[in-house]
Amino acid sequence: MRETKKSDFSVFDKYKLIVIIPIIIFTLLRIPSLFESFWYGDEAIYAAVAQEMANGKLLYAETWDHKPPFILFFFYPAALIGWELGFPLLRFAGLALGVLTLIFVNGILKKKVGDVSRFIGLLFLSITLGSTIFEGNVVNAEIIFITFNSLVFLLLMVRKHFMLAGFLAFLSLTTKVPGFVELAYIFALFAFVFFRSDGLKFVVAKYIRVAIGFTVPFVLMILYFRVNGTFPDFLYANVHFNRLYSLHEGNFLNVLGRQVTATVVQAASILGIFAFTTILWTKKRMSNFTYLAVNLFAVQFFATLLSAKNYSHYFIQMLTGFTLLLAIFIDKLKIAVKPANLLFTFATLVIMSPLIYSLKLGGSLPVYAPPLRYYSTFVNGYVLGDLDEKERFWWGSGQGVHEIKDLAKHLGNSHLEYENVYFYSSRPWIMALSERRFTNKFVVWFHLSYRTEHLLEDLKNIRVSDMVVVDADTRMLGEVLAEIEQNFDMFDEYGKLTYYRRVDK
Repeated sequence: MRETKKSDFSVFDKYKLIVIIPIIIFTLLRIPSLFESFWYGDEAIYAAVAQEMANGKLLYAETWDHKPPFILFFFYPAALIGWELGFPLLRFAGLALGVLTLIFVNGILKKKVGDVSRFIGLLFLSITLGSTIFEGNVVNAEIIFITFNSLVFLLLMVRKHFMLAGFLAFLSLTTKVPGFVELAYIFALFAFVFFRSDGLKFVVAKYIRVAIGFTVPFVLMILYFRVNGTFPDFLYANVHFNRLYSLHEGNFLNVLGRQVTATVVQAASILGIFAFTTILWTKKRMSNFTYLAVNLFAVQFFATLLSAKNYSHYFIQMLTGFTLLLAIFIDKLKIAVKPANLLFTFATLVIMSPLIYSLKLGGSLPVYAPPLRYYSTFVNGYVLGDLDEKERFWWGSGQGVHEIKDLAKHLGNSHLEYENVYFYSSRPWIMALSERRFTNKFVVWFHLSYRTEHLLEDLKNIRVSDMVVVDADTRMLGEVLAEIEQNFDMFDEYGKLTYYRRVDK
């Protein structure tokens, strides 16, 4: 097989087409997301919490989700602007972050693999990150922290701006914990590489900068929650509850007939890969870059599986590591299929098999917006003007979105004499779009079902409410129903909303 030399793509490289073409493809795939509207559940929860914060409520103490603060504050400006404009801007910010991720990954691959291999890797990343395969169209934590993490990897590779790398690690931690799990492992790997090439003094000097970049904003964050009196609530949501949520009782694997905690098996798998690749690396059978890329993908795989839930957007975290491996693998196959390369690949897959096996814990990957259907309805509806095609639930003109906006408008403008209002629903977009302040701490009904303490807290909030509004699309918990029947009378209905006012006794 003829070797593809870098000069073969010299024109592409000269005019930056190796990265520009993937960016264009990515942008085209993401443009339809700007025409989506208020339908996706995770975005709805972030929006409802952000709206309550904009209305003066304290995060975690008075309005709650178990996500770290950065993703919730990321939605906060949109609440201040107003969702009709703010939400498209959020989607545009997601698009911009994806472009930056492509640029950073291009920087990582440049001069490490051939131009053809780099181009194919970036094409893969642009399609998988840009399309709806892994819900790249949705503003979720993964599309944010992979940008931070990709830049950290690049900065460590070029050995620059270690303090910035530490600050980015802080942002990754406060976006979603799996992102920080990845970085902690990568910082350790790079320290190992730096120690071999530059010695202990270099590692200590540079990692002091990393520690400063991370610690200063981290301490300021802790002070913020302490000053406003919500630190215990912050700890509960981010540490205690997330530990229970991620490492729940169903997170086990059957190994030779015995139940073993999946996280332990998965951790053993990535440590096995670390040991295997470290032996090859120390014997100079593997380059620094390949060593780092293999272990990056391994820890990303591990972090993706932490919660034992196969939500499609979780797998976005793996895309950058897989892109590096894909480019390296193509590069190594350009001359010939070497037995050593195939043996290494096979051995890595064997060691990684517990990670692959544990995928079954979460079942199949749901795809809410199948790519073929998603893009065909966009072209037919928004380019060719087919009104029926624009009725899909994810588009801004879909029937579900119309209903949510209509109910939110009624909720936001009706019975304003009642200031203390509790909203019971599984559609938090209605809460966010109404822009009304509620007595809820938990913005969706299933938050109440997580723990008895949640239910008891919001039953207290219902008791101090003058009006309760119930969304008929929501499963009614018996305790909530009993509280409403004992203390409230129904006095109005609109669509799927039923209004109850307190009965004075």
